[in-house]
Amino acid sequence: DLPSIRSCSLWYDGTNNTMNNSLEMMEKKKHVVVVVLGDIGRSPRMQYHTLSLLEHGHYVTLIGYVGERLIPALEKSTSDDDNTHSSTATATATKKYHQNLRVLRMKPHLPSKLNNITGRLFYYPLRLISLMYCLFYTLWIQLQDRTTISIPVDVILVQNPPSVPTLLLVYLYCVWEGLLGRKRPRFVIDWHNLGFTMFESPTQQTSFLRTIILTSIRTIAKSYERILAAMADAHLTVTHAMEVWLGEHFNVHGANVRVLYDKPPMLFRPTTIDEEHELFQRLDLEGENEQLHGWLDHVDEMHEEQTPSEQTLFTKCSLQNSEQIIQPRQNRPALLVSSTSWTPDEDFSVLLEALEKLHTLIMNASKSTPSSFQNILVVVTGKGPQKEYFLPLLHKFNEQHQYIKIITLWLEASDYPKLLGCATLGVCLHTSTSGLDLPMKVLDMFGCQVPVCAIGFDCLDELVKDGVNGRVFCDGEELSRQLFDLLKGYPLEDVKMERYRQNIRGMTRWRENWDECARHLIVGDKLD
Repeated sequence: DLPSIRSCSLWYDGTNNTMNNSLEMMEKKKHVVVVVLGDIGRSPRMQYHTLSLLEHGHYVTLIGYVGERLIPALEKSTSDDDNTHSSTATATATKKYHQNLRVLRMKPHLPSKLNNITGRLFYYPLRLISLMYCLFYTLWIQLQDRTTISIPVDVILVQNPPSVPTLLLVYLYCVWEGLLGRKRPRFVIDWHNLGFTMFESPTQQTSFLRTIILTSIRTIAKSYERILAAMADAHLTVTHAMEVWLGEHFNVHGANVRVLYDKPPMLFRPTTIDEEHELFQRLDLEGENEQLHGWLDHVDEMHEEQTPSEQTLFTKCSLQNSEQIIQPRQNRPALLVSSTSWTPDEDFSVLLEALEKLHTLIMNASKSTPSSFQNILVVVTGKGPQKEYFLPLLHKFNEQHQYIKIITLWLEASDYPKLLGCATLGVCLHTSTSGLDLPMKVLDMFGCQVPVCAIGFDCLDELVKDGVNGRVFCDGEELSRQLFDLLKGYPLEDVKMERYRQNIRGMTRWRENWDECARHLIVGDKLD
């Protein structure tokens, strides 16, 4: 079957950011195509680009895979069924269109992946052909439909990686538009990482023949990426280290290269107690997870009579002078949140090991003195290939450990910031394939004023300062000691955590950071 491609329209809610409709702004409006060869619902940075461009009055066509919903600021559906996984392009939710935003969703055909060598030889070429067809059809056919956005393309902003075949086809499209006598679009790369580092690298255990094949693939991919990087008109990078690396290895430098650090938008903020109570009532963690039932039965220090519908694991609602008052529970558990892609580069076994050792530390400490630890609930969000492998291990962990429980959640885009805003502490397991990118999930946590324990790698110090806004660890043993130190005495004794939160507050947000670092580079706007 040929890959299916669908088009949908989204309503941009700009009530809080009224666009300048003056004649001067109308003359400056440009059409920017934002390309993600992946699920655009799981690429927040590219969605934030889109939002910023819309806020400044530009037209945007957003291209990516069928998948998760977009961030609430971009999406307002008239149907609850946005997530279409049908193999056809016709089964789509009804959408409202904003005149400045068009979304083109692709669904490449994925051939069956076989484990034998012959199967792999066929799989990768077929997958590449499918991706090329999808992107070619979207750029050369669908993008030419001027029904929604009548003006030609001025800029194409593409996420890298993946670099194959995205960079080549986007560059060829820009050249094609120029050859037709139309204005050639500017080609801008947003470097999230290095594409060639995503390919498997050989290890000491790899056979000689396989080592040659893997090394050749990475060498070819690196050369391809270096050549296409030189063809781009401008570049954005997520770290200073990546900007330096591109200059040294790809000869990409100068005024057309800028660092655009990820920053949290305003939707990432501390959650109010009313929002927290509503969220946990709706999620019903204790109802959905049998192993949490005993925690709710524990009597609060206030000794108030509460019905289950009036309390959650973290909050309680009581009547005072005929008025409903929502308060934190005195014996609420500490809430650890970790967002993971369940892939080898985010090794969940590190966190599992740390929690086992933490439980041992708590048990040993409680033998000599009364326990100063509350229960600890670890919420793990995200989807990925290794999730099914770890689920039985999590269930076994919960059965064997009294004071620490682990649950997994998949949240709507609007609920994820609220959950982070309730967290006591965040844990980040992200390790970079290149050592040059930073985990955006840490920025989300910082936006909610949540300190983070993050596993260390090159250039992490551009974001997480050990002992200043969080802690950096190298293995499960070190993480367990850090968690023990930070959570001891919670919530009454919170000196270190409060110091970290103080150092996080007041950080620059996405909007002002984008205006200063990316706006002129992408569309040529001068700051107001």
